Amino acid sequence: MPQIQHHIALPSGTTGARRAVSIGTLAAEVSLACEIANGMAARVRQALECAVSDPELLTPEQRETCAAGYARHVIYSDPLGRFTILAIVWGEGQFSPSHAHDTWCAYAVYENPLQETIYAIEPQETKARQVCTKVRNPRYSCFAGAGLDQIHRLGNSGTMPAISIHVYGVARDRVGTHVNRILEIEDERGSVA
Repeated sequence: MPQIQHHIALPSGTTGARRAVSIGTLAAEVSLACEIANGMAARVRQALECAVSDPELLTPEQRETCAAGYARHVIYSDPLGRFTILAIVWGEGQFSPSHAHDTWCAYAVYENPLQETIYAIEPQETKARQVCTKVRNPRYSCFAGAGLDQIHRLGNSGTMPAISIHVYGVARDRVGTHVNRILEIEDERGSVA
């Protein structure tokens, strides 16, 4: 289980003020997206793409890895509990389990490429099968609703730490328990992984 660390970016000097504006803008755009019926996905993705273009978005603490597994650093928590924004720092060889989502979610790659394996599951099946594996470069973004439409495994196959910014449609205290739905995966031979 990944370690969740709670760090809120506080303004200090020019970099800190700019960081606060970038995070504030991202949070405001996601908040607005939560209030519209159509176009939520596009608005959240656009906000993420803009945020990850800021090289000073994160504090040094929010860039720290964790040897035990990928580190999740909370960078914003909506006061109404509608969403939480995290920086996930992936050390060399660190991957999420294969999972779907119990809530809407979005992510954008911030620093260094990530590897994403995509899976699919038929309605009558209990195990997902691998569809493809893709490299996700910085500024790539995606959005998925709750359910089985996006089943994936994300991680760092490189040698340098990689960072992604994630937005989950849950309150901060539910990030560890109400986001990922771990699934059984069928490999190419029909075995369960």
